[in-house]
Amino acid sequence: MKKYMDKLKNIIRINKNLFVFLLVIVIVGLISGSIFETILGDEDKKLVLDYLNSFFSGVKDGKLNYQTSIINTIIFTVGFALIIWLLGISVIGFFIILFMLFMKAFILGFSISGIIATLGIKGLLLSLIYAFPHHIINILIFMILSAYALIISFKLIQSVTSKKPLNLKNFMNRYLIILIFSVVILIMTSLYEVYIVPKILSFVLGIITK
Repeated sequence: MKKYMDKLKNIIRINKNLFVFLLVIVIVGLISGSIFETILGDEDKKLVLDYLNSFFSGVKDGKLNYQTSIINTIIFTVGFALIIWLLGISVIGFFIILFMLFMKAFILGFSISGIIATLGIKGLLLSLIYAFPHHIINILIFMILSAYALIISFKLIQSVTSKKPLNLKNFMNRYLIILIFSVVILIMTSLYEVYIVPKILSFVLGIITK
């Protein structure tokens, strides 16, 4: 494991500019999602408010369906990672990967902004519990996976445009290891999100709504 982590650190160091670029996309996505929530129409805001109130009521009353939630969460997060990975080995995946990473950050920013808008000052604490650490870890995993996917996609584009054969065997081996590593981490964060976060939220809601 240490050997692979050292290789990952080396990849990040070599492709520092790429990771900075991806970080900028994530930050822009978070800000855009936060701003978007504030410019929604009254009817749309009411829908968001009703959904969040229903979610927090379910959390507080312990009425969440854990089995359905864990299946949906794992399918969504792991499926998202698989799509990014597959796009990396396609010539057309370059811009789609960037858009997917942006949308992932956009949705997180929108959700956090919605919680704060719904509950005010109390929402600051709840939004922190909602996002940290699992959603932050997920974003980092998607950034690492996206970086690898973009590198291999760029190599494929170069190969097609220059009409030169490309030997990707060694890189594909690392690429597969990164996918496996990502899936393991995403499953762990999904378990935390479904089984631990609701309990923490329920405890905090019980205190702040007294």
